Amino acid sequence: MKPYNTLLAKTTLSFIVGILLQPYIHISLLCCILLIFITYSLVGFCHLLAFKTAQWSIPFGIGLIFLFILLGIANKTLKDPLQSTHHYANQNDSTTHTYLFSIQEKLKPSAYQHKFIAQLHQKDSTPINGKVLLSINKDSSQTIPAIGRWYYVRTTIAALPFSKNPYQFDYGTYLKKKQIYGQFFINGDQLLKAAQSTENSRVVALRFRESVINSLKKQPFSNEQLAIIQALLLGQRQDIDTEMSNQYASAGMMHILAVSGLHVGILLLLLRFMTRPISIKKWRWIRSGMIIGLLWCFACITGLSPSVLRAVTMFSFLELGSCLGGKRRTHDALLFSAFILLVIDPSLLYQVGFQLSYLAVIAILWLQPWLSGFYRPKNYILDKLWGIITVSIAAQVGVLPLSLFYFHQFPGLFLISNIVVLPFLGILLSLGILVVSLSYFGILPNLIALGYGKIIDALNYFIGWVASKENFVIDHIAVSFNSMLLWYLVIITFFYLLKKYQYKRLLFFLTTLTLMLSIHIYQKTHREASHLTIFHKNKETLMGLYSPDTLIVYTDDLAADYKKDSRIEAYQNNFNLDTIYQRDMPNYFSLQHKKILVIDSLGVYKIKDIKPTYILLRQSPDIHLERLISLYPNTIIIADGSNYKSDISRWKTTCLELKIPFHSTYEKGFFRIQ
Repeated sequence: MKPYNTLLAKTTLSFIVGILLQPYIHISLLCCILLIFITYSLVGFCHLLAFKTAQWSIPFGIGLIFLFILLGIANKTLKDPLQSTHHYANQNDSTTHTYLFSIQEKLKPSAYQHKFIAQLHQKDSTPINGKVLLSINKDSSQTIPAIGRWYYVRTTIAALPFSKNPYQFDYGTYLKKKQIYGQFFINGDQLLKAAQSTENSRVVALRFRESVINSLKKQPFSNEQLAIIQALLLGQRQDIDTEMSNQYASAGMMHILAVSGLHVGILLLLLRFMTRPISIKKWRWIRSGMIIGLLWCFACITGLSPSVLRAVTMFSFLELGSCLGGKRRTHDALLFSAFILLVIDPSLLYQVGFQLSYLAVIAILWLQPWLSGFYRPKNYILDKLWGIITVSIAAQVGVLPLSLFYFHQFPGLFLISNIVVLPFLGILLSLGILVVSLSYFGILPNLIALGYGKIIDALNYFIGWVASKENFVIDHIAVSFNSMLLWYLVIITFFYLLKKYQYKRLLFFLTTLTLMLSIHIYQKTHREASHLTIFHKNKETLMGLYSPDTLIVYTDDLAADYKKDSRIEAYQNNFNLDTIYQRDMPNYFSLQHKKILVIDSLGVYKIKDIKPTYILLRQSPDIHLERLISLYPNTIIIADGSNYKSDISRWKTTCLELKIPFHSTYEKGFFRIQ
């Protein structure tokens, strides 16, 4: 018998394919529903014939797959907020209006702004809907909005930011996947509190979490301890600084700072252990009901965040599958939970947390029992230690290609980190829930608080020690989307071959391996051509001259370590570069018969016998642009982020009048010269 329901697996995967295809298939919802009705009728007809003749089972299977692809497309279209005529993105209005909105979620603040997700309700007196990113300046008179409260503000809806440098994380695209298509930039004193407020389970949970955090701030925890406690138990990573976050990432333990599948899974094991006395058959439904109820109580404590809701839903189905009995039931429950979550919110499919959680659990269910069978320790402690090792290896195998695709690094000491930390994570969570509960009711003894703080310090010290072994952290790994998919094919075929040797499995593995190696060799031998990139950086000029395997960074500040600059790191990650040099900024470039003249604040540009193809203006040079253009008429003018915006605006107007191409990195992002 197969370890999973084949029909459920095929329909779930088909549904996922439909969600992925929806942005590329321009079909109306009405037309899609009509196709669903026709396909459903044909599938039902084939199903009736399949009872009489086995050959009709193939058309039935194909029709069922097509039906669920259509259902995925229809569901994604139905849940698309842009389908509403009242959505602000469909009105294309950039003028100032009075907006009524409610606060849905508090985000991690930036250096200068508090950030929230707001739901629009009204524009002037007209109903409107849609989510926006709300940014409130910190240096204004502070009116920090509360979750669930409604406010008025008079402003404009600005466009989302876009990545102004190559290969960097595109925050605007990320927000669009979360169904946010615009943003507000305001001062706190612009807000006017409305009489309305939103009261639902999530708002109540978020307010409860805020009250828990406020109670913890009254305890004798240091800032670092409090930041880790909030992340570990309440899913709040806003107060963790960049250095600590990087340490946890380098140690391969970033997942313990995000309350999601790992925490809920450990909590599930703890609850199963605690309810073992009522695990007899006639009490199993009561036991599972208690466990699922307590899991959802934990979700409420963490504010019902999307990652926790996803994890609790997944493990609730897993607990139901376990209660029904058999390994197959557990696999089916996992597939069904993914299907239900995607029916509710198709955009979950694009979230990294959703992808990592399900791949890790799938790999654990598929690989861990097989790995643990290689060694059966008789000692209890060794048996538990071996279980942690096999779970860690299985989970890491499951998420490795995806992690490399998103994060471009591999923590070589992840196994040591997991062996040391995971056995105590259950204790950390149990004590943490006790500390949070006692703190909320104001009866937490100082001795317990100080002791728990010391445990957090020991955890941070160990993570810092592992992260300091930089030679074991392999970074700047370039993995494309196609390469990631091929890696998963190789991994799946490899382990299928190891589990049971068959000639067909060997042939399939060798085929996928050959294909992956061929693509890797092709990518190595067909590197991108040499080019010069003028990056966008506020108040500075930064350029990179790329040639295969090498990047020369041109800057005014040679003392600065530009290897840690996010723009340069993005280049390293994309091209897997190890060799980077820094050079002083020249006034003249020659790249493959193309001449680049650089004019800085000194305004010197009269160089004999040159005909520049491009002219870079930087540091707001005091020049007469018309005179410059008359001297070099066949050129393209580029202005980077080191210039004043007022100068750029003036230069742009001049270039438009003279019909000279003009590129501002403020408006259009980086400029590349091949």
